[in-house]
Amino acid sequence: MISKTVSVSLVVPVYKSASTLPQFYERARATLDQICEDWEVILVDDASPDQTWLAALALHEQDHRVKVVRFAKNKGQQHATLCGIGYACKRFVVTIDDDLQCFPEDLPLFIDQLQAGKHVVIGKIPMAEKQHSAWRNMASRINQKLVSKIMGKPTGFSLSSYRAMSQQVARQLVRYQGSHPHIAAMLFNSVPVSMMANVSIRHAPRADGGPSTYSLGKMFKTLSFLIVNYSLLPLRYVSIWGFLVSASSIFFAMYILLRTLLTDHIVPGWASLAILLSFLAGNILLALGVQGEYLGRLVENATHLSQFPIIEEHVE
Repeated sequence: MISKTVSVSLVVPVYKSASTLPQFYERARATLDQICEDWEVILVDDASPDQTWLAALALHEQDHRVKVVRFAKNKGQQHATLCGIGYACKRFVVTIDDDLQCFPEDLPLFIDQLQAGKHVVIGKIPMAEKQHSAWRNMASRINQKLVSKIMGKPTGFSLSSYRAMSQQVARQLVRYQGSHPHIAAMLFNSVPVSMMANVSIRHAPRADGGPSTYSLGKMFKTLSFLIVNYSLLPLRYVSIWGFLVSASSIFFAMYILLRTLLTDHIVPGWASLAILLSFLAGNILLALGVQGEYLGRLVENATHLSQFPIIEEHVE
């Protein structure tokens, strides 16, 4: 049973959801009122091109427990969510998307686990209930496998953007000062798996009936945050590939030398040399490109330019 002394911050990254925000608020408010008396909703508008900001501002005017923050530039779901977590001040912090595919009514499942002693609770959507497109499900599976390989996520543990955490964990996350956050990786880096739990949640089509605003490009961008910023996998694979290419080149050179010494046939050399040089040059450029990506992100992290480009906020 949930204690009435519980306090909850609900963090919602919003993007092009002017038509669904009022419905989201009503459902979230009804659920939060049942759970506790002390709650807040933090809406972070990721520079929506429609009337989303006006809809969020109207909710703030209606209920000052709704805090609203507006980005000057679209930065993506990960940035908007982390920004909202930074504003959260209640005992438990919950993140959820604005499209009502996940049910605000499932919130008590998360709070029960947090009260039982868990520090992170993540919603698990049964595969049969997922309402995403095929490419989105495939990208999600890739993300799950990468988090398992890079951050040590147990194979049977599922990830989603519907998650809850203690205020202690939230403070750990907002210490991140880099330009490329990946919240799932940050959670597994901050909390032992024994202090995490999954809860099964429902999943529905988008409330507005439209396609997801989380495009394939945005999904790959988020995956790049995980691969490049939280692992050395690309560098290690390039190093292995470079070793194999170098070894092959040595064996090829020995073959050409022995053939020249042991036979009367003189290899003209220009064709094999051109092919070999092209192949090696391509691999060198590939390795330099990967290293350049790391150096570029190191520069971005060192300068701390516009992690959260906030242009307006109403949080009182």
